[in-house]
Amino acid sequence: MPYEDDVALHGEVEILRVLVNSSWCAQKDDGAERPSSAAFVDSSNEASCFILAETDLDLIATRFPGKKIGIVTVAAARDAGFIVARDPGGGAGVPGHVVLVQRRAAPESKGHVRLARQLASSGRVAPLPEPRRDVPNGVP
Repeated sequence: MPYEDDVALHGEVEILRVLVNSSWCAQKDDGAERPSSAAFVDSSNEASCFILAETDLDLIATRFPGKKIGIVTVAAARDAGFIVARDPGGGAGVPGHVVLVQRRAAPESKGHVRLARQLASSGRVAPLPEPRRDVPNGVP
């Protein structure tokens, strides 16, 4: 089923991507961390993300202990040629799941990587909170 851009999501709404691989984190010129382009280049052209204001960080932290998250805005994603599609059936039950899909460039092309780099350079990195002990295996 093709994903549809959710036009109700716009502007400064923040999207998070779990940085599951250390190569998905890079540094800005000032030394601050940012996501790398690799975080937004997926072989299926579907980067699994969550709307920060709608998700449960405790559930994510339980599933991905010790990981960091990359945070970008919906506006930055769209500027870089991605659509932001809601995916309520995805995210393994974690609320606020969305998928970023590159529509301006072919998947895994140089253009796709360039646009992913554009998106990543606008982002910031934050740690996930320590997993709550009352959320076993990420299931409330």
